[in-house]
Amino acid sequence: MTDILRSFEVAGVPPATGPWARAVEWNGLIFLSGLRGLELETGAPAATLERRLELIHTHLALTLEQHGSDLASVIASRAYVTDMAGLRPAVNGFYERAFGPNLPTRTILEVSGLNQDDDVEIEFVAVRRRPAAP
Repeated sequence: MTDILRSFEVAGVPPATGPWARAVEWNGLIFLSGLRGLELETGAPAATLERRLELIHTHLALTLEQHGSDLASVIASRAYVTDMAGLRPAVNGFYERAFGPNLPTRTILEVSGLNQDDDVEIEFVAVRRRPAAP
């Protein structure tokens, strides 16, 4: 049986807002908890949608790096938005910029609300490509 690796803190990523792991790795797969565009200094959602999506990208890349992976190794995702018509185009743009030709699978769901009155949260699954950072 493969060991399970859990990370609770990632340098450069705001700490978890509750009792959950930032990422759990098992058998070469990395399952990331939902990422939101939180400012590192305040732990609050960034002021603009563009900035929130930029921070999701940054937090994703840092978390993957800690687990020996990268953006090209993301294989699946699930996006939660509070306004499908208003937010889906920006989320589409985020995916195109972040993943280019290496698009993961994606489900996008409209929800009635997210923590801290945020409007976008995305969870990811990736494959580890090299040993995790110590």
